[in-house]
Order: sequence, then C-alpha cells, then structure tokens
Amino acid sequence: MTNERADIGSDRRTFIGSLAALGALGALPGAARVGAAQEDDSIDDYYQTLRQILTQFRGLPEGEFVYEPDEQATIETFDNVGPGGSSSSSFTVDDVNVPFTQAERVEINEDPENNWTYSYQGIIPDGQFEAGDVLLGVAHVRSGSSDAQIQAGFKYRYENSSGETAYGDENFVAEGAMVEPTGSWERYYFPIEVGEKPDGSNHEPYMEFWTGFAQQNLDFGGLALIDYSATDVAVGDLPVGRHSHPIFDYDGRSEGATWREDAYARIEELRKASLDVSVVDADGNPLPGASVDVAMQEHEFDFGSAVSVEHITGDADDDDVYRARFLENFNKAVVENGMKWPAWSGDWDIDKEATRQTVQWLNDQEIPTRGHYLVWEEYGGANGGGMAVSEDRSDGELQEEILDKIESHTAEFEGQVTDWDMHNHPMWQSNIRDRLGWDAALEWWSTAAEATDAGLYTNEMGNVAGDFLRDEHYEFVQRLVDEGAPVDGVGFMGHVQFSNGNVTPPKEMLSTFDQFGELDLPILITEFDIQIDSRDNQRQVDWQADYLRDFLIACFSHDAVEGLVNWGFWAGDHWRPTGALFDSNWGLRPHGEQFMNLVFDEWWTEDSGETNDEGTYSSWAFRGEYEVTASYEGEDASTTATLSDGGTTVELTLDAAQSTATDEGESDEGTETESTSAVGPGLGVGSAVAGAGALAGYKLTRDDDDDA
Repeated sequence: MTNERADIGSDRRTFIGSLAALGALGALPGAARVGAAQEDDSIDDYYQTLRQILTQFRGLPEGEFVYEPDEQATIETFDNVGPGGSSSSSFTVDDVNVPFTQAERVEINEDPENNWTYSYQGIIPDGQFEAGDVLLGVAHVRSGSSDAQIQAGFKYRYENSSGETAYGDENFVAEGAMVEPTGSWERYYFPIEVGEKPDGSNHEPYMEFWTGFAQQNLDFGGLALIDYSATDVAVGDLPVGRHSHPIFDYDGRSEGATWREDAYARIEELRKASLDVSVVDADGNPLPGASVDVAMQEHEFDFGSAVSVEHITGDADDDDVYRARFLENFNKAVVENGMKWPAWSGDWDIDKEATRQTVQWLNDQEIPTRGHYLVWEEYGGANGGGMAVSEDRSDGELQEEILDKIESHTAEFEGQVTDWDMHNHPMWQSNIRDRLGWDAALEWWSTAAEATDAGLYTNEMGNVAGDFLRDEHYEFVQRLVDEGAPVDGVGFMGHVQFSNGNVTPPKEMLSTFDQFGELDLPILITEFDIQIDSRDNQRQVDWQADYLRDFLIACFSHDAVEGLVNWGFWAGDHWRPTGALFDSNWGLRPHGEQFMNLVFDEWWTEDSGETNDEGTYSSWAFRGEYEVTASYEGEDASTTATLSDGGTTVELTLDAAQSTATDEGESDEGTETESTSAVGPGLGVGSAVAGAGALAGYKLTRDDDDDA
C-alpha cells in the first residue's frame, strides 16, 4: 500500500502489528427495492418499487399505472395470441435478484410464418387515450433460446368498416421496440407516443410483444404501462431500452451537502488521535528546536481487496504488476474464489495448493486475510458458491458433513486468517436451514467457535447497496446474539449497480450503520464495487467517482464500521469490469483516483515541525502505523509507533540514537527499528511468485486509458 501519486513516487512499508488484530460477498441485486416504498395500499410491492425507481432516480413524476398495479392481475391480463403452435404458463419467481415475483413463459413450438404470427398482448378494454399522450412500457424479459428476439408495440384493436376485428398497423412505440433477450432477467423500457386511432369503432388499446421471430421460449415479468399524459413529461424524457436507470442525483451528492460536512467533523474526532513526540538528549534532558518528521505507514482502518489465486501465484508480467499494485494500495485481503467450497472440493478449476500458496504469500507480506467462507446454504455452486454437498443425503448425514467442513476448513487455515465469513448469504439462501432447522444453524456457529480463534462474521447483500434484505439480516443477527451464538461481526456486501438502482443514499447508509451498531458488533464492508453501464458515458463515470467518494466518507465517518474490502481492483480480472479501480492496462480510473486521494491524501498524515520548549512535538494524526524521525545538530534517530484510540507518546533519544515508544504515556524502552520493504524476497509461493521479490523498487507507471 503506497502513497503513490503522480508527483510522489516513494513506496511505503506494509506495517501490520498482528494478524490477531480484530478482523474484522457476489451480491447480485437486480432492480432491488431502494429505500422505503411509497405507502399506497392499492399498489403492490413491485409497482411501488418501480414507481420509486422512476421518481427518485429518474426524477419523473409519478404517472398512473394503466394496468392494475398488481403483479398477478397484470400477468392475467396478458394473453399468448397465435394459431396454436405455441403454449404459455405462469410461474412464481423466487429470486431476490429481481424485484417481481410473478412471470409467464411463452413457447413458440413451430417456425412461424412471420414475426407477428404470435403475440403476447394485454388489451386495455377501458383505455381512453388521445393522440400525443405519453406512456412508458416496462417489461422484464429473458430467454433460454439462442438468438431470441421480440418486438414491443402499442396499438389499437378495433372494429373496421366491414364489422371485423382489426389490429392497428402503426406502432406507437417511439424507441427501443426491438429486443434480443438474454438468459438473464433484464429490464426494458419502451417510450410511447400515442398516435391517431385508425378508422373504425370500438377502439381498444393494447401493449404487445411480437414473439413469432423463430421457435423460441420467452419469459415475461414485471410488466407495466405508465401514463404520463396528465404531466408535462415528453416522450424524449423517458428512459429507453435495457437497464436504463439514470440515478445521477442521489440524495446527498450535491457539493456542500450537510451530511458530508457532519461526516468530516466525525472523522476528525473518530479516526484521529494525538501523536506526541518527545525528544531528549543522552541525559534525558528535553531538546527544544529538534526537527521532527511524522510519516504514516499504514491505516488502522481496513482498506482491502479480494485477490485472485491466478495472479498471486502467476508469473506473467501482469501478475507482477498485480501483486505490486495490491501491496501498494491495500492493507487487508480476501481470496476471491479459491476458498469457496466448490473450488476447495475440486468442482472448480482452482488448484488447492495454489490457494494455500496465495494465503501464505499474503501472510508473508503481513497482510491480514479473511476466509471466505464456512457456510453458504446452497447445495451446489450454480450461484457462485455453496457447500458442494449432495441434496440426497439424509438430514443427519447432511448436518454431519457441514460440521466436518467447518472443522476442516478452520483447521486448514488456522493462524492464517483473521476472520471468516462464517455464514455467507444467510438471508438470500436459507435452503439447508429451512430443511434442518434453526438449531442446526446454531450448531454451525458453535462448532466454528470451538474450532478457530478467528472472528466469525455474517455476510449478506441488500444492506447498503439497496435495502432489500436489510431488516431481515438485522433480525437474523439479533436472534443469533440473543440466543448466544458467537457472532464477532457483521459483513455488508456493497455491490452497487448503476443500472439496477440499488444505490443507497449516504444518509440512509449512516442510518443503517446506526441500526446495526445497536448490536455492539463491528461492521465490515466485505465486497465493494460500483458497476456502471458504459465507461464511454462521461456522466456515468463522474457519477461513479462521486458515489465512491460518498460511500467511503459514510463508512469512514461511522464508529461501527471497521473497514471496507473491494471485490477486486483490476479490470483484467474483475467480475464487473466497469467497476474496477484500474483499467486492464493498469491505468487508474477516475473513481480509482478518488479512492487513492481519500485513503492516501485526505486521510493520510505526514507532518513535520520542531519541538517546543519542553522538547515535545504533537500531531493530531490519523490512527495507524507511523515512522517517526527526529534530528538535532547532525544527530538523528527514528522509531515506529502505533497510533490508536487514546493517543500515543513517542520518546526519541538523540546522541545515543536510542528511542522508546509508549502508548497513552506509559514508557517502554526500545531501540531504533529497522525499516522493512513492503515487497521482499522469499515470498513462499515457489518459482511462480518468487519474482515478486524483485518488485521492491519496481517502478510502476500509470496508463490512464480506460479500455474496459
């Protein structure tokens, strides 16, 4: 971790006092509920969420729902229309990654004659629209078919002059009508400007999706049609296409926001303490006028990152840079995938020995390292992790296997990890707990506590990147604490997605920290990143940098929060590349600059001055590790010191070049401490990593090109 600015090239030492220090993921929230939904008993949860996203993040007026704002009722309004070579069926969506719960599957089982042979449409029998009215269609769509395609429309069904039922030829969807669904649920917006009614009578407007492009299956959910005709909204003001959620003006972004001023005031008191340097001569007499330099080496607060086994143990040029960048910029680690059960059990192509070498390398560099994870209540690894156990085992066999896994994993890494995500995704996935019962979960915790001295944390999404699991997570932890489970900390995943609206305003984050702070447990942001749609969109890039700034300020300003761990840092190996701090060419992106400026400039202490008449120099400094140097008439001495809550006094003796450091005024004699390099030889990862030892003094340059 280096204070490396464009104009400052010096490396600093990674100086960690002890791996036994209190230690303390990806979250995949789709358009999850953001903040408290608007109170309206006539509108169900999904439509309240949709309304809030459009009003809070887009700045649109409320508009009126054309279809009944009830998921089941809207699904029932839509019909699969066609000659008979198709079928449809409704189903329940049990996935916290999407905001709706009801959906319908349409299957086209023959080669259609044309695109409009089949249509999924919802008639509005009492709909009254005028030419020029502005509407917004919304749909979530996915498909298991390759090259799937649909076309959105808004038209009239009517009776023509011959008394026959006819359908309007003109499509009033203004933009974005063509959609190519993928295998994942994605939200689409369709701005509509109503046109003139065709000649005829008994006009009934309808929203539809042509599905006759090929043999294909299509899932529809979260359907809505919103009428803005009573407002001053123009069709050009509406979002268009996939994932279009401009959320630029989150509450608290503005310059001079009061919450931010208050947060900085708290930071000044919470994250700083007095570092007093006493300089004396060989006889113990004070030396007024001695020069003193106070140089921070490490934060007390955790600013960490997940790391890849491949790049920690690799021998490519990028691997060398990867290791160096990590050591320069982060003071805590977690292995991203190698310790997950599907990897450790051999289901994934990650070598166990390479994972062991990665953890050993981190320990050799004195980097506190988290264990991810002991329990994740999914049987297999389809959603990014799980227990790698068979669902077919009996209850007793299943419980015994989980307990064995807890004991074996903690034994494998005992003394090498500071803390574990003991219970990962406990709210998103409770499959095994639902089967075995609450007492089984309590046994997982007690077994872990008996097996390891490392801290045990919960780890869940939807707390500070959206609020969709916040209250459930709080109630879960509260119950664990009330029933005596050995919970040592609470982990909040922080996977922010611009498109999906899971952006928690800073004041709401602080309120959440207050809420969980009542449990008297430390909070760690365990998996942080901010994904945007496009790095070519300057407005999104600027938003990303501002939101990262405010997210970090909120965390650093609250006494319950002990750290923040990024979920990767390089676009060349990041699950959401637009969120990486460094681009694939190792250029530091704007939000990466924001991170470095806060951590190594604004929140970094480098002071110098002279001792007063009592031979003392005092610095109100950020808590962490320091190198302190004093010089007087050609003599100098230095020492290291830990600055924590309550302050620290350092005594330096000149002439004899002896030094002592004391905490809270209590003297403890010592000698001058020799500096050590952040990256040194003997990395303990074999020939693949040994080259990293040469990186002490390796000059790294920044390429500011954003290519990912």
